[in-house]
Amino acid sequence: MGRKDVVACAELSVRDFAEYEYFTNFFPLREERLSFMRALIASEYRTTRRRAHFLMGRLDNSPAAVADLFPPHWRKPSDLQYLTHGWLKVLRLPNQDVVKEWLAMDTKAGLFCHNMLGGSTWYLSSLTVDPSCQGLGLGKEMLLDVVVPYVGSHGGTRLCFFTNSESNVAFYQHLGFEVANYQELMCRGKRMGSWDFVLDI
Repeated sequence: MGRKDVVACAELSVRDFAEYEYFTNFFPLREERLSFMRALIASEYRTTRRRAHFLMGRLDNSPAAVADLFPPHWRKPSDLQYLTHGWLKVLRLPNQDVVKEWLAMDTKAGLFCHNMLGGSTWYLSSLTVDPSCQGLGLGKEMLLDVVVPYVGSHGGTRLCFFTNSESNVAFYQHLGFEVANYQELMCRGKRMGSWDFVLDI
């Protein structure tokens, strides 16, 4: 993902995750949710673009799928780096108490995978497929034909990630990923499952 692709890839991720429990549990109003997601994801992509490995799948010369990979030596950028790449938009959003709750939940959800980083273990922070392209097998193709070979070609022997969508669990297991950890997260009074997957390459 080049610098010129950041906005398009961030918007793709917003479209894909717009109805995901990970966000709807905290921001039930769609307009408020999309504002939060746009500010958050655009800042995240801009800040981590040179530290993470972003892989894109294109369809008709437009981004159709995006994988965001953290290498084993991953270190989170500083607060200042986030601020210089758009984080102020997140801080200026209304309902900052909800924003803080979401950030705390996000940290807890990713803790298992972040703790696995190191050695030759990579972390798939996100995999998104444009809703207009779903059902074409792009998610499977990105995982098995792009992400896994990419990690292997860079010395990786293990890939981990998590999902909070129960409907995705059987899909990932069918592709050979194993559930390594499960936890329940409380999201503004609602319980949400969180499954951590691992694949030895």
